[in-house]
Amino acid sequence: MMTIKHTAELQEKNFSMQVMQALQDVTELIYLAETSQFFAQEEEKNDLPVNYSELFPNSDPNLPLSALEQQGEISVYRKYPGSSSKMGLSDQSNFFSQRQTQSFQYSYNAKSAQDAQNLRFQLFMKDRADLPLSERIPPAFLAQALDTALKRNAILLDYKFTVLTTIDGKNSYIMGSEDYKPGKRTIPYRKLLLAGDDPVKPDFLCVYFPDQSSSFFSSTSFLVFPSLLLTLIIIVIFIVTLQIILRQKKISQIKNDFINNMTHELKTPISTISLASQMLRDSSVSLSKSTVDHISGVIFDESKRLSNQVEKVLQMAVFNEGKLKLKFTQIDLNKLAESVASNFEIRVSNENGELKTDLQAENPFIRGDEVHITNVFFNLLDNAVKYSKTKPMIELSTENKNGWVIVQVKDNGIGIPKENQTQIFERFYRVPTGNIHNVKGFGLGLSYVKRIIDVHNGKIKVDSTLGKGTRFRLYFPLKNTQNYGKEN
Repeated sequence: MMTIKHTAELQEKNFSMQVMQALQDVTELIYLAETSQFFAQEEEKNDLPVNYSELFPNSDPNLPLSALEQQGEISVYRKYPGSSSKMGLSDQSNFFSQRQTQSFQYSYNAKSAQDAQNLRFQLFMKDRADLPLSERIPPAFLAQALDTALKRNAILLDYKFTVLTTIDGKNSYIMGSEDYKPGKRTIPYRKLLLAGDDPVKPDFLCVYFPDQSSSFFSSTSFLVFPSLLLTLIIIVIFIVTLQIILRQKKISQIKNDFINNMTHELKTPISTISLASQMLRDSSVSLSKSTVDHISGVIFDESKRLSNQVEKVLQMAVFNEGKLKLKFTQIDLNKLAESVASNFEIRVSNENGELKTDLQAENPFIRGDEVHITNVFFNLLDNAVKYSKTKPMIELSTENKNGWVIVQVKDNGIGIPKENQTQIFERFYRVPTGNIHNVKGFGLGLSYVKRIIDVHNGKIKVDSTLGKGTRFRLYFPLKNTQNYGKEN
């Protein structure tokens, strides 16, 4: 934009110089016209209107110039005495002697004649200055002179002009365009019209161009739009670059959190198994049957937990590479939800909670992968239990609406902040809880849920209020004609 502004300023400056040059040309043309008029009168009258006797001592100075020339007063300026074609040495010497004398008289009288002409010119210009301006300069002549001067200076815009004079502090318009009305913000170009007068009169030739601003805009418009486009491209590139940087920073942070969580999640069962193994090898520990059963149970549980954690990571990696195989069959979501609730009810009871089911879908049949949809239900119920500070109260329901089977999981947990709700389906993302890590996990559960719903051409929505609970709604299409996953 600075370049456009600078270009416009240069064009305006150049335009102003051209206009002022045109006005200067007009004033010079007026002076030239009056000078030509003076010499025309000189040629017609050939007289001297004033007494210049001291300049022409040998004759009457009031005689016409032709008479002066006839009397020999100024003949010496242009003629030399005649001579024969053949001259001797003495004749030549006499000739050059006469020429030197005549040359001196010529120089003296030529200066005198020039001074006389200058005085006559000054009187002529004084008489001209006393004339009314409209008589001294014909309006048609002024208009034609200005038009010619502007065109010679490559100015083709429409213009308005006037001759402005100041009398007793008030402006008066003498001649020019009848509709000369410059706006309040318009500053006309002006030039002293007759700077050679003595004394100089405050008569100014003023001109302005009504379309000057639009002309400047059109002349720079070829720069405006490319500049705006380039600026827009730079802004877009900057925004995209900034978004990429922020996204990479976020991914890096999530990656670090994931590594920390995974290290913690894998280290805990490994430490437990290591400790249990040391107890079995320690001879000082009494290994009764009940003790061995207890230690072996701990090792089995922790091994299973470790295996599940590793399986989650590998499963998500394979799923992202598109290698996960899905088996689409006819599924009754009512029965599937009831089965999952029945298996999960024991865990909820152990937390002194309650799991209610409300299966209202009249048409619960969809095409999908039963194993992965079962995992989706388990993940959502597992989160409902893990993120409940008090006794978990969970509702699992189904319904039909506008060609969808909607499965809803609602809890009374800690809730999800509004600013985090759009990010919970990203891989490895976990809602920030400061340095408190009382809920274990890799941040893969909801990402897995979202991907499974996507490959079934469904939708997932979340409504959550911090401190009151969360509701997940899963939308499965009744007519799933397109499978994103691989069907076996």
